[in-house]
Amino acid sequence: MLESHQSLFARPKPQASGFVLPLALTASAVLLLGSASIHTLSLKGRLRLQAAMERDQSADLLRSAAQAFTTMATGVQACLLQWPSATWGLRQHSCSGAEPAALMQGRVADQPWQLLSWQPASGSGDLRLALVDGRRASFRLELAADGAQILGIRAVQLIGRDGSEPLS
Repeated sequence: MLESHQSLFARPKPQASGFVLPLALTASAVLLLGSASIHTLSLKGRLRLQAAMERDQSADLLRSAAQAFTTMATGVQACLLQWPSATWGLRQHSCSGAEPAALMQGRVADQPWQLLSWQPASGSGDLRLALVDGRRASFRLELAADGAQILGIRAVQLIGRDGSEPLS
């Protein structure tokens, strides 16, 4: 009887505690964090790609505006290329028939552009253009020896948007 009495009050033998549930929860947490990281990386990559595409489209549009400027800066208008755009109004009498206003703005792909500045240098010139939405770029243009003909446009250098820079 003592044995049966002891067995009633005896502590049960400890059983192995369950390990499947904590293991499953840990594995789920690791998978969740891993998939969240992959999702974040994918979103970052997509945003970078979208920003690069927008930058390329802006550069292309501004390059087209520079090409339009070079097309308009031929004939009698080419005479103005010898001086900075800030003085073109004073140089009209030096360039008979030249119309500075014609080089100050234009349209490319339904997008208006404006001349920010033209600064000639020996054999080249610095052209700065802005689109109506504020996107701006600078170009180095290669000039003929007489300075009155544009021979080529070098790569676009995008400039940050700034509403404080005065237009020529």
